[in-house]
Amino acid sequence: MRDQSSAPPPAPRNTSLIPANRASLMPTAARRGPLVPPTPPKQRHIPAWIMQLVLLGVAGVIIVAVLVSVAKSAPTVGKGNTSPQTFGAITALTQSYSAHCDGGAPYSVNDGDTLASIAQHLGVALVDLAKVNGMKTNTPLVTGQILCPPGDHVTAPIVVGTTNIEPCQSTNYWLPVISQWATPPGCYGLIYSPDPSKYPERPAWGWCNWWPEEAHPNLQGESALFLPGHSTPRVGATVWFDPGVQGAGPIGHYAELVAVNPGGYWLLISEMNDSWRGGGWGRVNYRYIHVGPGVQFRY
Repeated sequence: MRDQSSAPPPAPRNTSLIPANRASLMPTAARRGPLVPPTPPKQRHIPAWIMQLVLLGVAGVIIVAVLVSVAKSAPTVGKGNTSPQTFGAITALTQSYSAHCDGGAPYSVNDGDTLASIAQHLGVALVDLAKVNGMKTNTPLVTGQILCPPGDHVTAPIVVGTTNIEPCQSTNYWLPVISQWATPPGCYGLIYSPDPSKYPERPAWGWCNWWPEEAHPNLQGESALFLPGHSTPRVGATVWFDPGVQGAGPIGHYAELVAVNPGGYWLLISEMNDSWRGGGWGRVNYRYIHVGPGVQFRY
């Protein structure tokens, strides 16, 4: 057993290895004090006026794109035509047009005729002849124009089964082969925009009924729409289509009968407010129809 009294004393501590400042043993970050979040960099704001210009530019591009799209999708107006043909009231008639006159056989105006000379030829009073044809006694006439002689009751309106307003006066009505939606030849293949200020005032400008009302100047208001109905076509008659028949809308449709094919089946009409081939509200176009159920001729 070792004698503890004879044990050597403990070695002295080397204090030179312990730094005087214990903080020197701390991490560098700890010696710098508490952490402070870094200051974010200043954000640069775009001026409001620049943003407004950008938005206006974008809106302009959208508007232009929409307009271009609409222009490309618009139907072609007429055959080989880029815009509707504007016209006023047309007084010339062709010899091919016929008329139904209650006062007698219709008279076709010849070169050099005047209303007075025709009245003398027919043996009627000038004022009566002018009255039943909706004219003044000094109204100038056009070669080929159709006049009706006065009947026994000159105060009653005479139903004239012809028209003096057709924008196309050609006698070339028919194609070699006619079909329901074939475009008629020549000027009958165009679209027209009448000037309503050139016509007597009638109800519902721009709609389908306005056109046959104007085509019967001797009748007042909407009278041309309510003439007796027939199944046999006659040039100058008001044409009525039942709803959904041959392109008519859900409430029916009115038109004016321009020509009857020699076979009596195919017909050429003029009409307003029909969307075919670029027509529509306030525009006049021509198309082929045929005799059949739901089609009535009023004269």
